[in-house]
Amino acid sequence: MTDSRPALQLLNQVFSEQQLTQYADLGTYLREGGSIFSLVEKGVQGLVMDYGISPDDARQFLRRANSMAIYVRRQFIEHSLRSDKAEGAGPRSGLLSMVNGPSFERLFSPRFDSLCPPDALESLASPVAYLIELLRWIEKRIESLPNTGNKLPLHGRRQDLKPLAVDFNAVHRSVSSVDIIVPVLETFIKKYGEDKGNRDEADLEQAMIDARYPNGLPYYQHWVTLDAVTRHHGLSVGNFAHMVDISFPYFLQDQAWDNDAARALAHTSRLGPYQRQLLTENPPAFADREGFYARNFGADGVTWQNLSQVPFFGERTKLDTPGLEALLSVRSFAPVRSANVTYQESAPDLPESGRSGSVYLNANTLPAVSITGSGEGPAFLHRLTANPNDSTGFDRYDRMNRKLRLDQWLELPSEQVDALLVAAIRAEVRGGASAAAWRITERVVHALGLFQSLRERYGCTAQDFAVFIDELSIYGRGEALSQFDQVFNGQGNYRQALLLNGGEFPVLPTQGVPDLTVIQICSALAIDLQTYSYLALAIAGAQGVAGNNLQRNAATLSSFYRLVKLPRLLGITPVEGVLMLTVLGGKSWLDGLAGAPLISRFPLNTAIVNTPDALNLIYAMHSCAGWCADRNIPVLWMLQQVSEPQALAAASDNERQLFEQVRNLLSGALFTNAALLTAGVPALPGASWLDLLTALVDPDGLVMPPAGTEAVYLAFARVALDQAVRDGLGESNASVRAGIVEKMLTVLLQARETQVSVVKECLAVYTGVNAEQALLVLAWANATVYRLLRQVLERTGLDLDESVRGRDEQPDPLLTLLADVRRRSAVVTKLELGAELLQDYLDYGHKAWVDQDDKHAFTVRTLYNLTSLTRAFELSKQPAQKLLAYLSEVNALPSPLSEHATRLAQQAASIRLAEFFDWSVQEVRECVGRIDPNLKILKNLTQLDLLMRVRVLAKHTGMDALTIFLIGTLPETVNKTAYNAAAEHALLSLSETPAPELAFSEDLKQIVTMACTVDKTDVVANTEGEITFTVTLKDIDGQPLSGVNVYWSAALGSISTDATQPNGTVEAQFIPGKVMGTDTPLYWLDLFEPKYAPTINVVADHLTLQFPSPLKARVPLGPVAFGEEIELYATLMDSHQNLGKNSLVRWSSRSEVSGALLTIRPAQAYTNQEGLTRVFVSSATGGTFVISVTSEGGEAVEHFEAITFDGQEADL
Repeated sequence: MTDSRPALQLLNQVFSEQQLTQYADLGTYLREGGSIFSLVEKGVQGLVMDYGISPDDARQFLRRANSMAIYVRRQFIEHSLRSDKAEGAGPRSGLLSMVNGPSFERLFSPRFDSLCPPDALESLASPVAYLIELLRWIEKRIESLPNTGNKLPLHGRRQDLKPLAVDFNAVHRSVSSVDIIVPVLETFIKKYGEDKGNRDEADLEQAMIDARYPNGLPYYQHWVTLDAVTRHHGLSVGNFAHMVDISFPYFLQDQAWDNDAARALAHTSRLGPYQRQLLTENPPAFADREGFYARNFGADGVTWQNLSQVPFFGERTKLDTPGLEALLSVRSFAPVRSANVTYQESAPDLPESGRSGSVYLNANTLPAVSITGSGEGPAFLHRLTANPNDSTGFDRYDRMNRKLRLDQWLELPSEQVDALLVAAIRAEVRGGASAAAWRITERVVHALGLFQSLRERYGCTAQDFAVFIDELSIYGRGEALSQFDQVFNGQGNYRQALLLNGGEFPVLPTQGVPDLTVIQICSALAIDLQTYSYLALAIAGAQGVAGNNLQRNAATLSSFYRLVKLPRLLGITPVEGVLMLTVLGGKSWLDGLAGAPLISRFPLNTAIVNTPDALNLIYAMHSCAGWCADRNIPVLWMLQQVSEPQALAAASDNERQLFEQVRNLLSGALFTNAALLTAGVPALPGASWLDLLTALVDPDGLVMPPAGTEAVYLAFARVALDQAVRDGLGESNASVRAGIVEKMLTVLLQARETQVSVVKECLAVYTGVNAEQALLVLAWANATVYRLLRQVLERTGLDLDESVRGRDEQPDPLLTLLADVRRRSAVVTKLELGAELLQDYLDYGHKAWVDQDDKHAFTVRTLYNLTSLTRAFELSKQPAQKLLAYLSEVNALPSPLSEHATRLAQQAASIRLAEFFDWSVQEVRECVGRIDPNLKILKNLTQLDLLMRVRVLAKHTGMDALTIFLIGTLPETVNKTAYNAAAEHALLSLSETPAPELAFSEDLKQIVTMACTVDKTDVVANTEGEITFTVTLKDIDGQPLSGVNVYWSAALGSISTDATQPNGTVEAQFIPGKVMGTDTPLYWLDLFEPKYAPTINVVADHLTLQFPSPLKARVPLGPVAFGEEIELYATLMDSHQNLGKNSLVRWSSRSEVSGALLTIRPAQAYTNQEGLTRVFVSSATGGTFVISVTSEGGEAVEHFEAITFDGQEADL
């Protein structure tokens, strides 16, 4: 009887009776109610394993079973979607009310109440359902099979999968691949450590550092982080090191170098400390070869002996056949000699890989490592000629190990890396290193760092950089021409190629006689004959050529190429490059690149190597050109300004116009005898006053330049004038002489001022700066108004003769002075230097700002520091005067400062700088604390430049100052603590939403509380009396500040500076002067704004006020006519000779005759500023009166003598 169950029917239809008997277990499973779905899930392998079915029969059965499973599942789904609820009422009108038309609900009867949203996680068609089904399928169909090949199961490889939560965010939220990969790796690494019984992450980190195989290792996480972060910002760790170096830029240093420059170049190479350690470590001992091969090539046991087998070596190093051939420079990569070069030795039969392409690998020796065998059969085994089991071969494998890693790290072809290494090693040999070592040293790594810097900024190629520090390559490679031929013989414009055969060619070609070599050089390098001559002279000087011929060899042509290519790479012309080297360092710097470049092991020790290091010079040119570009200064302009001014051979129209203008205006500005007579000075009989005033004016009436301050000059002038009056007039009366002296001094000062105005106005027109700047520029050029006017006057009549001035004659000093004034005025205009800045620089800034003793000297350092100051003005929205005032005040700080005074000055200085640059005070303090760890107060422009570099870098990267200094001060050697701290801080700058930059938010008033009291408010002038001010200082915590200087300023007296006591108070005595009035003294601390003290009054002594008899009016000797009035006055004065100003006085009179009337107007009034009271007196009746004046305040009374007034009858 046929079974009614579909699964059994299927089984009977597929298999025969014999097969059913053979597969009885499968039939029993189905008859006992087994599910067809379980069989489908088992698949072919499951049916074979569980029921012994042959694979073919299993596949035949599963094809039918799959169809049945799909049909049954579909029926189930459709059934589960039908609703069992009664159908609702239909429409009551329209067509559907008469006929039961089709509808979605009638056709499918969906169960909407049990359905889920389309994006729900529990949906049968969701990604989650697919994922779970896939995991179940893997578990049933794959992982259930025997693991014969030590394969890693899914959950063994991805141990992070099972703990993951499947929620809405996990399914629908978009995340970056990094957020997925990092947790996967973390879980794997953590599990790996647990399996090894080691849960210490530090040990895992060290394991990555110690590992050398595969050759992408060692891996130092903190360095990789730092390099990635800095690269993200378009920088390198070396850039940070340069930026935080107080000696940067190095072109301002004598040897263009300092101790931190080498460290910075090491970081610029983008090689981590362990990578550099691998490259520079000493060669391993031959006895340790087994450990070396196991560690670096993964060749354990005796397998290292197979390293000479090409397939095994390629497997260990991940090199394919072209890669290995390129590494060894063999076959299609073999070096080829240039046909245009005369070699000292004949060409060998074997490739010269040890001379070009693989020089480092072969230690510059022959025969070089090559590949033996030429068979093509699969059984033929190609081998390397280097035997890993002898010392020479071991050395070659050591070099290959380093070279392969360096190729990978630099991401350059093998031959280019070899060219870099060879050039650096040869340059180091010229600097004193051993010629036989051929090792990668720290200085070679520094050369790689400089190359990386030029490569990333300018696109410098490895071949060009090799010429910068060595010579042109004279070997080709495969079908490629040699570098020499590519440069000098690649144009094809000449039938005869340029040959390197040791021949000669002229330094300066004879005019009209062309030289083929010179023409070829000019054409190849795209320079004109004038540029060629300029470069040839520099090269001849560097090579010590005595005659007029250079040798046609690799060294000479490499020098030409170097002096042309390097400046053009930096964005300047070859002539500007030569001039830059000469200006920055003189002939020794020029010889360093025009001759044979060298790399010194001791760059700062000039006793060992006289010629500066080529790395120093190249970086100096790079940083100088970069500085000019950043400040928008043309390089040629900069070089012209810092060079000694060259005077014109003859005055131009501008100079002649200046001379004419000065002469026209000067006639009315001279100090003359006539001017003295006009001012009322007595004439000298038969002589001129100028004859007696030679210390003040010259015979032409030009005022001699003053010496010292204005007060010193005035005192000196009065003495000289007094002596002249005494000698000329024989006047012995001091008071009479004093009057004459003052008249003469007035004329002298007027003449001086007028002459100064003439020079200011004329120079302003001549130089294009304003009048105030013009006078300061003249002083900056170490000249005076007198010197300029003197030379202009002496030049009268010379203009017609200057055209015939001989070549050997000395240049005109006036034209030389004007050339210097012009160049300094150009600097003032270009940098927009204000008069206040120039005055401060000449007064004290030359020493305090730039540590330059000679304020008149103008060098590259001077120009750089001035640009730093103007850059600070550009970075701030505050007025420039604020920074100038800060610099003036910090450089006026007393030394030494007390502990509290130092702390207060540090806080105030940081706040003022933070306010000026709109930066956080904390950031400024971090910078200043590292710039000057001792005083922690920024005082000069070198320190200011470093602060600005950090400020700009912080704005560019989003880092704080601490992070920048942590990165910038990383040591060249390994220091895990330093690298770890720097990496952790650096990662914070990579946030997608960077933290807002902290702006200035503090105030000077917050850090100190100042209170001032006074014991009294009135003091008598011109006495030894005093008023005591008491100032109390407390910090932000209310603690007293001791040893802090309090400064005072008063208009009507003097107050001495003193420091606060331990209780934070200081008493200052106001000593009055001779002037009376109201005064509000100012008091302040170092670097703080002045504050007003209580107002005080300097007054007269009211108790001793009186009307001195000599200072009162005299009464008429006779009677006063009727109807007339007389004037009386009196001066109120105390016993200290102080005038009684603004004092109320009362006038009165008395008469012995009754009925006599006297009119006094005004009868009551206040004294004026001279202490004078004045009245007019008259009488309508006549009579004799005694008039008195009384001081209301001091009750002083003064009586005038009796005055008689005639009555009316006296006039009849």
